[in-house]
Amino acid sequence: MRNWVVMFLVLSSTVFAASKNLDIYVIDVEGGNATLFVSPSGESLLIDTGNAGAAAPRDAGRIVAAIKDAGLQQIDHLIVTHWHGDHFGGLAELASKVPIREFIDHGPNVQPGQLADADCDEGQTYGRETWGQDRHYGI
Repeated sequence: MRNWVVMFLVLSSTVFAASKNLDIYVIDVEGGNATLFVSPSGESLLIDTGNAGAAAPRDAGRIVAAIKDAGLQQIDHLIVTHWHGDHFGGLAELASKVPIREFIDHGPNVQPGQLADADCDEGQTYGRETWGQDRHYGI
């Protein structure tokens, strides 16, 4: 009987160790947005990249810390929800620190704004080279 109990405990711990969860990291980017999802298979999705300007290195650093905490080497999918500085502002800084395989945005900026207009224009070239190393989609 004792052997059966030991065998049950060993098999149970193996099953529980093999099962994974959907991990969600809500990253503090001080007023902006950045949320990292890691699926049980290890695939990652980051939604938004935090603030622009002087805050970009801080926010990108916090996102990179979450990526490392999750045990990731890259971002598989990145979605930028819209062209407000607190949602896409850390993108260039982040892309210089970690590979981004797929970059998804909603296309051209429709809300005039100096920061967004400048980065969106720059992103037409820079984004395809760095932000989405495999694919870039504007939807």
